[in-house]
Amino acid sequence: FIGELILDIELPCDEPKLVRDHCGKCTNCIDACPTKAIVANRVVDARKCISYQTIELKGELDKNLKGKFENRVFGCDICQDVCPWNLKSKPHSEPHFLPSQKLLYLNKSDWVNMEKPLFKELFKKSAVKRTGFKGLKRNLDFLH
Repeated sequence: FIGELILDIELPCDEPKLVRDHCGKCTNCIDACPTKAIVANRVVDARKCISYQTIELKGELDKNLKGKFENRVFGCDICQDVCPWNLKSKPHSEPHFLPSQKLLYLNKSDWVNMEKPLFKELFKKSAVKRTGFKGLKRNLDFLH
């Protein structure tokens, strides 16, 4: 999680930590990206990234990426899922981060036919609000 503190006191700077290059010759993320948004080691063309397309982009989705979203309508973590370093992470046990049961039981028809009141109910306290109802519908339409 990324956080920020805004304080009215001066704090001493931390000593810089040297971070090792953990990637080495691994190309799992590059190989797994369905839109080929990771164009080289540590280089992402955000315009091709599913997360950018489905969350941040406010206009039309890139037609050249049609059929490459692998049923994702809000974000994508394929690169994170295949990273060997992320395999060492432990699952959380925070109940506030669990999806609602109502969300888990939606079928394809429910998603496609979703109306704004249900969107507001399901995503009231969710980052999905960033894309908005229209954005989610746009993303769903793009998959069909």
